[in-house]
Amino acid sequence: MLTQYLQFAADRLGQKKTLDQLQAVVTSKQGVVGITTAVALIALANHFRSPKIDRGCPQVEGKGWFGYATEEFRENPGKFLSEWHEKLGPVYGVKIFGHYATVVSGPYVREVFLDDRFSFIAAITKLFDPNLMTDSGHSSEQTAKNAADSIKRFLSPNLKHYTPRVIEHLNLGIEDWCGEVPAEGIEIENAFPFLQHLVARASASVFVGIELAKNEELVDSFQNMVSNISSGLKPKPWLEYFPSLTKLGMYMIGKTNPAVKRHRTQMANALRPEVDRRLKAMASNDTNWDRPDDMLQHILESYPAPEGLDVITYLINWMTQLIFAALHTTSENGKVVLYRLLQHPEVMEELYAEQNEVLAAAGYDESAGPEVFDREMLNKFVKLDSAVREACRLKNEFVGLPHENTTDKTLTLSNGAVILPGEFVYINQFVNHRDPELQAAIDDVHQFKPFRFVGTDHNAAKVSEGFVFFGMGRHACPGRWFAIQEIKTIVSLLLRKYKVEPIDPIVFSNQERDAFPIGPCRIRLTPRKAL
Repeated sequence: MLTQYLQFAADRLGQKKTLDQLQAVVTSKQGVVGITTAVALIALANHFRSPKIDRGCPQVEGKGWFGYATEEFRENPGKFLSEWHEKLGPVYGVKIFGHYATVVSGPYVREVFLDDRFSFIAAITKLFDPNLMTDSGHSSEQTAKNAADSIKRFLSPNLKHYTPRVIEHLNLGIEDWCGEVPAEGIEIENAFPFLQHLVARASASVFVGIELAKNEELVDSFQNMVSNISSGLKPKPWLEYFPSLTKLGMYMIGKTNPAVKRHRTQMANALRPEVDRRLKAMASNDTNWDRPDDMLQHILESYPAPEGLDVITYLINWMTQLIFAALHTTSENGKVVLYRLLQHPEVMEELYAEQNEVLAAAGYDESAGPEVFDREMLNKFVKLDSAVREACRLKNEFVGLPHENTTDKTLTLSNGAVILPGEFVYINQFVNHRDPELQAAIDDVHQFKPFRFVGTDHNAAKVSEGFVFFGMGRHACPGRWFAIQEIKTIVSLLLRKYKVEPIDPIVFSNQERDAFPIGPCRIRLTPRKAL
């Protein structure tokens, strides 16, 4: 009742007034007391209202308020998941993150991924809704299904065709950032913005075309939109008990955050002249028009804007969803791979040697630059592919990939665990990615072994119970082939052009919200030709 009331009240306040009042409440002494009291009341109400049913699986004995285990989990997520898995088995219930959920590992993850009654989109939208945060309208106007469908139909089948374009724009991105690198090399203060820029340039060439990929403001939005906007949604553990307020917070970011307006304006200014030109040529059947070959053109032809919605606004909403779903995740996962390699510089030299072997077999000598790379060569970099999969396997993902029971019926897993309507199932990625049986009898599952998958049929884009990084089944990430190829291409180009070395030690955290090394990662690039 409390959360419904708060949402009711918030919906009736002006946008700016709502934000000011919420901020005043949160920062005041009375507000802190009120929030603390409300959290306690919510927890108490949930405790007594929880259905007294047989859950069909063992339960975690929470030590926090009314049986919640969130605090214990966040103290050491890996230890928490390992110990409770050993005590309770692959499926158990737990009160965590402000609600009851079922944690699933082992072969049981397949049951969740392959059952359409469990929805990842429904669950993740409740936790993090980019449509709300970017003022992109209702999800029905540009559905996640359309985005996934467009990637499957247009992007993934054409990776070979787009590889030269991606390589060209990655080289341009390196030039943007580094200029002419002297023989003694240069120092980059933080590798992540550099990596973000490369992903933005390369992805833009495929998503909006070669010419628009040169637009600095558009590339800026492709590179920085997510970090500029989501920085306003800082973790607030007490909000986990108030999903309606979490939604309200995302809504307010979309309506009031200046970064949202700036990026939407930048994209509109960049897209409008080009879209107008394309629509005019399409309407007149201009035979002299050279039809562009990119995602933007595919959207214009295959997914017309709903009636009453301005086409530019519609396309901005499309691109925003692609930026959140594709570019942002590729940048973050590329960071995981690059930082693991920087943690082991000797591995990078072995990957460079692999390049020379593949190039020699294709008739090139060691002086050949990255411009000769193609998709077939990238596929032959099997050590690199193994290193990418291994880095992703060890990414700090603990429990994630939430799936909601979207039916009005209780669902039962094969082991007897019951999931009520509206409840979440979390995938225990930490355990599955470190299970010796699922990792083909690997006995050093907690160590980074870059070449452990060489000679196996486990490439970096292949999903399984032992590698749920991209999900599984029909709803596995449709863009994983593009993401993996882009990461591999970036690493390959950097290694071909430079000797890449870390300046500071690379240390990965073991905390829930720290998937990457803490602090900036300074690197040195020294030209290979100078060496």
